[in-house]
Amino acid sequence: MSKLTTLKDTLSLTADWLQLELSRKRSRLEATPGVARRHLALFAWALPPNSNAGVHRLLSFLRYGAVRGWRIDAFQGETPVNQSEHGAELLSRVPKEVRLHVVPDAVRQPSHRFFPRIDGGFNNALAHAHHAIRQLLRDPPDVVLASGPPFFVFVSALLVARRFDVPLVLDYRDEWTECPFDFVAGGNYDRYWERRCLSEADAVLFTTGSHLRHQLAKFPQLTAERAHLVPNGWEPDDFADHAEAPPTSPGAYSRMRLAHVGNLAGHTPPDEFLTSLEQLLNDEPQWRDRLLVELIGRRSPAADTAIRGFQFQANLEVVDHVSKREATKRMLDSDALLLISTPDLERYLPGKLFDYIAARKPVLVFGSRGESSDLLLELGSGLLCAPGSGRLLGACLESLGQLDLSMREERLGVWLQRHRRDKLATQAFSIIESLTDRAP
Repeated sequence: MSKLTTLKDTLSLTADWLQLELSRKRSRLEATPGVARRHLALFAWALPPNSNAGVHRLLSFLRYGAVRGWRIDAFQGETPVNQSEHGAELLSRVPKEVRLHVVPDAVRQPSHRFFPRIDGGFNNALAHAHHAIRQLLRDPPDVVLASGPPFFVFVSALLVARRFDVPLVLDYRDEWTECPFDFVAGGNYDRYWERRCLSEADAVLFTTGSHLRHQLAKFPQLTAERAHLVPNGWEPDDFADHAEAPPTSPGAYSRMRLAHVGNLAGHTPPDEFLTSLEQLLNDEPQWRDRLLVELIGRRSPAADTAIRGFQFQANLEVVDHVSKREATKRMLDSDALLLISTPDLERYLPGKLFDYIAARKPVLVFGSRGESSDLLLELGSGLLCAPGSGRLLGACLESLGQLDLSMREERLGVWLQRHRRDKLATQAFSIIESLTDRAP
């Protein structure tokens, strides 16, 4: 790209930015007496037919928001080919009342030296905001909701909410500038924009108590009154095609099938687990006939390299990305489930964990203590195994095989009822509706 083109893009994007900033605080439309204010503009980079892990929470907002009478205009990015596998199944669950708007990736590329850089691109933030405003001018929203990552959508939502002078709700599926992982790509203006978004948001949703407490400690712009815990959850419909299997009886199998279902991305590397497993199979050869590890889902190049270098390939079954219902079936067909937890995941409860618990299978958390291991220990449905020792892994697998989840069925049932996605979406929309009730 020539310097002249870069200069033109920088100037034109700056003009767009100033236009959005100066057009804020337009008068709200008067609400019609007796008519509920139920029009939501939702911003998220990935929505169906994108099939990545973060889509499921947002899909529940679309589904159950529509059930509550909300009209939803949802603005999303283009779905990469490698993220659209089995996406048609998810798209079929989007209610017809929901309008999905695909915003093309920004074409203009400004100077990184003279233009803000944020996660996902400030140019994309402006593109999504302008596109949404054009679509919403004749039918303005009553609330704007954004869910990240990537977090450029928070900026888009902030600019749109200011343009129409309506409440802004932010949904943190992960952390932004406090995120320890590379899937959030920080720039020179992320901290500024996160502070600004938190200062102006009317409500901020977090998926774990640790995230909420950490954010309150790090950002004085956020007050406790505006911070809400709305956890991730599980979708009973994902289990509808499968007969509810009773918890596996301890030792009821001759060969344990231990399944990891979900992405092996940069923040969940399998290296230490495979090293400990290799040590176990070398030191205690009887495990070679007693254990099959299934790795199901997308994998990073580094994870693929670690898997290819594993000594005992006969003890691994590697399966590429599958549909949500196929993933559920594989969980139910397993004897136990594997969750990898690095120290950086201490504040996280991965979405797959909710499905793991709904499958009523014992869960091995391999790695470091955190929200996931604490929850499983509280429920009595899993245990934590530290890395570094094959013999310790063998002992943990023995203990895992003896866990009798039928003894914990009442506790599990209560927890699962509280974490159904329909109930959690109801909680989220109750918070949103309280904002419209207060709005003049």
